This record gives sequence, structure tokens and C-alpha cells, in this order.
Amino acid sequence: AIIKSEPPKLSNFFGSLQERTVFFEMIYGGKLYRDDCNKVSFILNSYQDHLDSIKEFPDLKPGTWGGADEIALFGDLGVKGIDKAHAIDELLKYLGASLEDTFSFGDAKVDIPMLEYCNVGVAVNSGGDEIKAMADYVTDDVDKDGIYKAFVHFGLIDDVLNLC
Repeated sequence: AIIKSEPPKLSNFFGSLQERTVFFEMIYGGKLYRDDCNKVSFILNSYQDHLDSIKEFPDLKPGTWGGADEIALFGDLGVKGIDKAHAIDELLKYLGASLEDTFSFGDAKVDIPMLEYCNVGVAVNSGGDEIKAMADYVTDDVDKDGIYKAFVHFGLIDDVLNLC
């Protein structure tokens, strides 16, 4: 998404609607090439859309999400060399925090660099086999309180809900 500070008027886009009440910071129909954006996400009509994006934008890093492999719902194009591990590194520098204090949680291939980089990498059970195989710990599914249970397991919080 491209962010701006005021809600766009949608009457240009959707006729009678006057303005958007949610995600007002998103711009639709903006310039394709920008220097202030590092990722663009889009809805896939088919997996072929993802394959076409790879061909059309060879200098960008392609990805899919919201599904698995050829049934992904969304595609994205980002800057090569920028991943979740890089984002964690930048955040740690900004905060002056230590890598030793990091935990990461993920469920997909795109999360693997982050799990490898952080001190403790936790995969959720509903994730793919590849991320579960490399994780330091596998917790329950997200919708079965997996993140909470991992926090309890690592002593980050007490089990006040008595779920573990």
C-alpha cells in the first residue's frame, strides 16, 4: 500500500461513494514506479498472474500469500535483498536492542529468514512442513492459541488463562 495522510475522495473511483471509512491511507490508481515504496501487493485472479509478474518485473522479488503455492490469493513484488530478517535487524538497530532477546513467529516460507535470524524461531503448527522443520520450536495453530502457548512455554508470560 502507498500511504498518504488524508483519506482520498472515492467519488472519482466509485461513483456515489464520497470517501472511504477504512484504510483511508491507501491510494488506488497511483503511479506504478515510485521511490517511496518497497512492496506492492495485489489480488491474484489466478496463479498465472503471479507467474506473469515474475516475467514482467525481473528486478523485483516476487511472493505469494494468503494460501499455499498455486492456490495463493495474493501476490506481491518487493525490493530484492529486503526480507523479514532485514526488517528485524533494522528494528534492533533503531531500538538499540539485542538479537539475544528476539523471538519470531511464522507459518510460511517467507518467514524462514526471520526465524533463522532471531534467537528463537517459532513455527505455528498450521504452517508448512518446511518452516516447521527448521524452527526451534513448533507451537499449536494460531486459532488454537498457539502464540499464547509459546509465550507461556518460553516463560515470557504466566499461563493466566490455564490453557497450557
